[in-house]
Amino acid sequence: MSAVLQQPFVEQFREPGTPYLSPVLLGDFLGFQVQELAERAHVHRNTPTARPQAPQLQKYLQDMVRVLAVATEMTGDEKRAAFLVRNEPLRAFGYMTADALVQEGRVDAVIAYLESLAGGAAG
Repeated sequence: MSAVLQQPFVEQFREPGTPYLSPVLLGDFLGFQVQELAERAHVHRNTPTARPQAPQLQKYLQDMVRVLAVATEMTGDEKRAAFLVRNEPLRAFGYMTADALVQEGRVDAVIAYLESLAGGAAG
């Protein structure tokens, strides 16, 4: 008997043939232009295409994937999760979106909040 493993959520954002995330693939999924991703990651506008492996850019991409993974688990729908991460104002954070909070480096707080909502402890 052979087991077939389901592809991990993050794998769809992998830069083909590399060990890092693709700014283009994640940007397309979220509906962002590459330059918008650069702005959100606080890197030069050419970094996503010239140096997609740049540590600061990769950190931002990893953080967004982490939040998306939690939101997808909560909603059961990847596209709905992306919409909510970009647009849903979070009351506990002064009605900022998860996207804005990730840009501020508050990814762990966002994840904790989303997990508490999923568990019924907040909201």
